[in-house]
Amino acid sequence: MMVRKILIISLALLLCLVLSACKHKEKESVPEAMPGTEFRHDATLTVSAPNGSVKARFEVEIAATPEATMQGLMYREEMAPDRGMLFDPEGLSDTYFWMKNTYMPLDIIFIDADQRVLNIARDTVPFSTEQIKPDGIYRYVLEINAGLAQKHDIAVGDKIEWTTD
Repeated sequence: MMVRKILIISLALLLCLVLSACKHKEKESVPEAMPGTEFRHDATLTVSAPNGSVKARFEVEIAATPEATMQGLMYREEMAPDRGMLFDPEGLSDTYFWMKNTYMPLDIIFIDADQRVLNIARDTVPFSTEQIKPDGIYRYVLEINAGLAQKHDIAVGDKIEWTTD
């Protein structure tokens, strides 16, 4: 008789355990985007040949604070082809860039104090910690999707201008 009671209690506990495991889970909330990873339109940027003909236009986000410059496009998984990020280090610089925590390949365009293309690091490797060095002292840096510098024939000496909205 005692064995029978233990068996019934054991089966009841097992049934409760099975039913609780099958309980309908509430819908999990989708996490919001990581702060600083959503595009913010700050300016329209134009790339022109030395003769003045327009080669390309991009909607850009301007990274003008040390924090924004440090984060850059890290943790962003995609970027529209007409968008980019313009870095304004608030003075001349020769600091290198890297692709740590950057999910997408980029063309990194170093721009001198006269707003001319100094050099272009093409098709940079996502997640790489390899140093991407400028060919001299730069004033600004433009990051766009890899392949766009070639597609738009962006070259050393091209003029970079932007207007804030």
